Amino acid sequence: MILSTEFNYASILFGTEAAIKIVADAGFKGLDYSMFDLTREDNPVNHSDYESRMQSFRKIAEDCGVCFNQTHAPFPSFKKDEVEYNAKTLPMLIRAIEATAILGAPHVVMHPQPVGDGTLEKNIEFFSNLAPYCKQYGVKIAIENLIAPSYFGAAPELAGLLDALDPQCFTGLVDIGHASINGNAAEFLRGMGSRVTALHVHDNDGVHDSHNMPYNKGLNWDEICAALKEIDYKGDLTYEAGFYVRQFPKELAPAAYRMMAQTGEYLISKIKN
Repeated sequence: MILSTEFNYASILFGTEAAIKIVADAGFKGLDYSMFDLTREDNPVNHSDYESRMQSFRKIAEDCGVCFNQTHAPFPSFKKDEVEYNAKTLPMLIRAIEATAILGAPHVVMHPQPVGDGTLEKNIEFFSNLAPYCKQYGVKIAIENLIAPSYFGAAPELAGLLDALDPQCFTGLVDIGHASINGNAAEFLRGMGSRVTALHVHDNDGVHDSHNMPYNKGLNWDEICAALKEIDYKGDLTYEAGFYVRQFPKELAPAAYRMMAQTGEYLISKIKN
């Protein structure tokens, strides 16, 4: 298990190349590369030379002694009855899968989409259509839980989707913050069991999706770590806690990442011991 973080805000502040070095210097060993909006002109994945840019990012990371352990695709992945949106987004998702492979990450995170009647069946169909690209590029899609009461906000719903898909192409990611809103993250983890191979770790007050650092809001991290140990979790501990860094001036961002790294290593020790 390595400690990883998304670093989108650091990239905005300092540029991706410098952000990689800042996060590595803070003590992280893994990076979660965000591709939330591939329509932005300044998004490196949206450029014609995206392959060389991804290769450059990977080289910088390797030189800093870190790796890309996961990425995050654009979302929503699709929308009900919105042909134009879906036609525009599908190539972006395929591009995200390819970029993930170039970066050397084993999986790309995607959101399922509640669409009313037939939600499970439509998501099975949608993700199954992406399986050939997973096989082509050697990348899995890690499907993330949503916030209850939305469909896929409960462990049986996400488990049902994963169980219907090819395990060679798909795996489960539990967003601790999402699972804690109108629910209990430890119970969610137990409900998912071995299907969980990736995480988004962040804190909240059980009401707002605030994406803060653990021990800053109110979640029971002893309980969460115990549940991860109970299910014999084998993946990495990956932060999605960018709003913790956003509250500080730019000059303090590196120190904020160092504090996050120290806290993350503490959580890993609790899971392992």
